[in-house]
Amino acid sequence: MIIWGSCGKEKVVGQEDFFCPRCRSEAVGDHVRVSRYFTLYFIPLFPISTVGEYIRCDECEGTFEMDVLDLTQEDIEKALAPWRCQQCGNNNPSDYSSCLACKQPRANSIFLEDDE
Repeated sequence: MIIWGSCGKEKVVGQEDFFCPRCRSEAVGDHVRVSRYFTLYFIPLFPISTVGEYIRCDECEGTFEMDVLDLTQEDIEKALAPWRCQQCGNNNPSDYSSCLACKQPRANSIFLEDDE
């Protein structure tokens, strides 16, 4: 009886410098590729397909989509800037994802530098 199948494996394919949204600073992270491998008797022999890729921060171990590498300096500055809630107008520190006063998520907000 021949036992064959497939399994998923992660492989670090490089290191990337990027702005980590969780650490809120420049960081180095692993570029990880997830591949599906053909197995024979539970031994992975060769990759069949690439399932996906992601960046894993070396500092916080957070995982992020590859889009995090495409952030511009303007995007980073906006992420670090205080923001104003559109619901109640409260000013909030940049590291909070929801309004401290009314609990509205940051997605429904405006950045303070946009008001000036």
